[in-house]
Amino acid sequence: MSSPSPSPLLRITAVAAACAVFMAVVGAWSGSLAPGPRIAVLAVSAFVLAAVGAAAALRALARSEHEGTRLREQVDDARALRDAVMTITPVGFAFYDRDLKYVHVNAALAAMNGLPAEAHLGRHVSEVLPALGTALAPRLARALESDAPLQDLSLQVETPAAPGETRFWFGSYSRVRGAGGAVLGVIAALSEVTERMRAEASLQEHEGRLDVLTRSLPDYLWGGKLRDGVLRDFYCTPVIERTTGYPASAFTGSGPQGTPSPLWSEMIHPEDRTRYRECIESLALAPSTEVEIEHRIICADGRLRWVRSRAAASGLDDRGGVHLGCVVTDITDRRLADDLRQRLNDSFRRSATEWRRTFDAVSSPLLVLTADGIIHRLNDAARVLFREADPSGQPLSATDGAPPWSSAGPLVEELRATHGSASRQVHDAESGRTWELAAAWVDEQASGEPRIILVATEITRLLELQAHVRRGETMAAMGAIVAGVAHEVRNPLFSISAVVDAVEATYGAQPELKPYLDVLRGEVRRLTHLTQELFEYGRPTRGEWTDGAVGPVVAEALSACALSGDKASVKLTRELSDALPPVRMDARRLFHVFRNVVENAVQHSPQGATVHVTAEAVEEAGRPWVRCTVHDGGPGFKSEDLPHVFEPFFSKRRGGTGLGLSIVQRILEEHQGRIRLSNHPQGGAEVTILLPALPPVVIAGLLPKSQVS
Repeated sequence: MSSPSPSPLLRITAVAAACAVFMAVVGAWSGSLAPGPRIAVLAVSAFVLAAVGAAAALRALARSEHEGTRLREQVDDARALRDAVMTITPVGFAFYDRDLKYVHVNAALAAMNGLPAEAHLGRHVSEVLPALGTALAPRLARALESDAPLQDLSLQVETPAAPGETRFWFGSYSRVRGAGGAVLGVIAALSEVTERMRAEASLQEHEGRLDVLTRSLPDYLWGGKLRDGVLRDFYCTPVIERTTGYPASAFTGSGPQGTPSPLWSEMIHPEDRTRYRECIESLALAPSTEVEIEHRIICADGRLRWVRSRAAASGLDDRGGVHLGCVVTDITDRRLADDLRQRLNDSFRRSATEWRRTFDAVSSPLLVLTADGIIHRLNDAARVLFREADPSGQPLSATDGAPPWSSAGPLVEELRATHGSASRQVHDAESGRTWELAAAWVDEQASGEPRIILVATEITRLLELQAHVRRGETMAAMGAIVAGVAHEVRNPLFSISAVVDAVEATYGAQPELKPYLDVLRGEVRRLTHLTQELFEYGRPTRGEWTDGAVGPVVAEALSACALSGDKASVKLTRELSDALPPVRMDARRLFHVFRNVVENAVQHSPQGATVHVTAEAVEEAGRPWVRCTVHDGGPGFKSEDLPHVFEPFFSKRRGGTGLGLSIVQRILEEHQGRIRLSNHPQGGAEVTILLPALPPVVIAGLLPKSQVS
């Protein structure tokens, strides 16, 4: 850029000074000349100076003209640049003279006013838009009086550009002075800030709503920037005071870079701090995710409260940090309720377990049925009767073959009609067990669903004991009578036997007397056997009880019957197990049982028949037994005789006393055993004797220590 040229006045002054100096030099030099030459020299010098001055003046004029042209071009360029800037700028510009008349208006301001630019020029500001002029005129007047720029942030206008709509402008006003310092006017820069003002108003409204919302929520919020493991720009809502007892100011504004105060971490329970910190810092490793943790906090009053912190993180920013936001909910009441619910559940489980154990500990089988007869629950004793199967959810009517429940249908139907209680006695012919079934209708208040309680009590042993007592009483009475009769009969029989022996000794073996003597001796033997059985029948129970195997007793009885079997041409066979469990027995009386039964079998079997005797260990009705079976080859029992065979003096055999099976039954009852009479499918009678086997504990006690492992 060239340096500025000197002004024409300075040039003229310099030239004039140079000419004066030149003429003075010439005048001094020509002072020694004659006047003529001196005048000629001075004239030539003046002409030369005039020529030089004219040339210099012409040159200066040309330069001045060129400089003026250049300056005018610069002014035009500056004006064009100003107009271009004024045209493209989005800010409205206007220049007012000292009378506040428009001198220049750019397109942006003309558009803001809703009028063309020409409609503004030369007119007072209040003439163009009276309402706007009324507001602008005082501001422009103050700007004319001050060198400091003025700004206006609250200019509200209404222009033809947006009729009926209030607009917000930002105005800046500055006084303009000329080159000589004279005030030329004022320039105004006006910006449209309506949308920003509306946005700010909307933002303030939303912030107010958010503040009301956060204050109305029971949860408090906190947030900040997490970068390099440090939480910065921390903030939290005032609601935090409701939960912790600390005001929000206790956590904010104290640390550098907006970090929370130490109280923020100290408030977390010491046992939860590490877990809480790891959970929050994990968000920096997995941005745009959420985490949730339940932990304890220490409130201002020292109380502990449970809270749930649910935090979310934004994506990583350019500095590797994430923005965190966390909602903290007080869950103390829920945790207390959960703990109480857990304790109640534990209590219910313990109660249910205790009730179940108590229910299962009842020795009597129990069934709980619905009103429709569906099995709802049963105890262990009842489950045993179902052979360990679980019939829960099945109708009671589907339990055929599972006594005594298969006989409980009519009882349940009766209860469904009466809603009361009832009982009945049922007998299972297959197992020989008798049950007392008791049922009751129960209305449950809690569920509103009625239940039927069914209790089975086995009375087999009770009935047996009752029958045994009754038979014992009868037999005791009969035994006393029979024993007395037998005693009275025995003495005459002895006398008769002695007389028969005396007659035979006196008269010898006379043929005519022999038939009479044989008859007398036979009748005496029969009556003697009868009196012996009468004594056995009426004898009080007292024996020598031992624990041992029944096999040797059976073998001894078979040996005693071998002679009678040979005489009757009946074969005796045996099949005795070697692993028979011991029984509690009176061996002498039990020998009488087996001999009586085997002799009866021989007597009722035809010649050439076989009497088969077996002994084995079995289990019936859940109890271990030793079962002995005697099977003969005779005609078997008549069905009409079976109910009476154990009655005293009942006999279908000629010469029989009718006391044999009665005595056998009595002895077996003393041994808590059983006897069953039936006809074998292949023919012949079958007598089954059951003796209760000793339990394993008792057996182990009987064995030598060397045999017990």
